[in-house]
Amino acid sequence: MRQDFFEFKPQFKLLIAGNHKPGLRAVDEAMRRRFNLLPFTVTIPAEERDGELTEKLRAEWPGILRWAIDGCLAWQREGLNAPEIVKSATADYFTAEYTIGLWIEENCVTGRKCWTSGAALFAAWREWTERSGEHTGSQKRFSQALQARGFQSRTTGHKKVPGFAGIGLRVDAGGSNG
Repeated sequence: MRQDFFEFKPQFKLLIAGNHKPGLRAVDEAMRRRFNLLPFTVTIPAEERDGELTEKLRAEWPGILRWAIDGCLAWQREGLNAPEIVKSATADYFTAEYTIGLWIEENCVTGRKCWTSGAALFAAWREWTERSGEHTGSQKRFSQALQARGFQSRTTGHKKVPGFAGIGLRVDAGGSNG
């Protein structure tokens, strides 16, 4: 960065409302800590909408304030606990967005005896992402994603070919194990 480091105490939670879910390039632990999907699954039909709702809620202000205070006290006691519907929607979304996990399931074998060159893995990844319409990214990011999943970067052979231990390409997926 261009300045000295500083400490920042978060002041708010950002809520983004949109018509489409954002596309995530990576689903890692940092994203899992920071992201919750709130499913807004109900649309009130126009004929059922209450044009006087604001006035009706005004009469309920004391109860609404009590509910907000009770919620704040619970939050201070227990922290923020996401409802099950939010946890479930978020988990389903991450599963759908976690493209490298899907690629590994469809195209790779894993195990202690597996080793594949980084170039072969990245070429198979690139082919799959282009065919699937996904973002390929750089080979460096790809390697970091594999390491984040527990595959170890290792060289092998007399030419010290860089690759990954614990992962191989399935022969039936158009790959080889070297």
